[in-house]
Amino acid sequence: MEDRAEPVVVMATPHPDAIRWAAAYADRRGSSLRVLHVAPRVPAVVDELRAAFPGLLVEHRLMAEAIGDALLTESEHAHSIVVADAGDGDSVVTALSALARCPVISVPPNAVWHDSAAPVVVGVHHPERTARKLEFAFTEAEKLGTGVRLVRCEPSRRPADDLDEVLTAFTALHPDVPVHTEVLGTSAWSALAWHAHFGSMVVLGSRRGGAVRGALVRSITRAVLRQRSSPVVVIGRRARRTSPVSPELGSAKS
Repeated sequence: MEDRAEPVVVMATPHPDAIRWAAAYADRRGSSLRVLHVAPRVPAVVDELRAAFPGLLVEHRLMAEAIGDALLTESEHAHSIVVADAGDGDSVVTALSALARCPVISVPPNAVWHDSAAPVVVGVHHPERTARKLEFAFTEAEKLGTGVRLVRCEPSRRPADDLDEVLTAFTALHPDVPVHTEVLGTSAWSALAWHAHFGSMVVLGSRRGGAVRGALVRSITRAVLRQRSSPVVVIGRRARRTSPVSPELGSAKS
């Protein structure tokens, strides 16, 4: 009931791939789906989705405000907002995720959800900023019946034990989620872009921090989005938490 109360939200656009992916994703994780539309008539895709996913609760809502304002309003109670990758790098996704109260998922063209879900990929190249991403990754992996693939690309500025402590906390919360770790001596964006080919989604954090760190995060986000190989989840700094964590982890930066 709690998951259905937090729907996956998607815009009715001329890009059907994102809508169908959102429906399959919501169905797999046990959420409902809410389709937003601007035309008074109910989009035909709503009936198509109800027929394709008989167990999925598909709602539709006519937007009475600007698209950006409507998506931000929906984000207050949504599990996630799904947008079609328009091929413009990160402008829509990063602008929306900067203010949204839930994760924003960019879905590339021709994306198809497979029943045998591939792992959720998450970068842990900055351990001190990993907790929020791991919250989402582990929670989704458990819902989807898959594992988590950790991609670590850069040397930590804190002891390795700190990352082990964070991982121990999440594996304790999600004992049935398999975890695989890749330690690579390459750039974060190239490693994540490569592993995106083998994942159901890639989880990225927000651009919190100073100017240098913010520029680095933005460059990673743009590079992974431009690969357009799998859906990309961007968790902004205003996004609500997705699972219970200890006070120590809850205070960690995303």
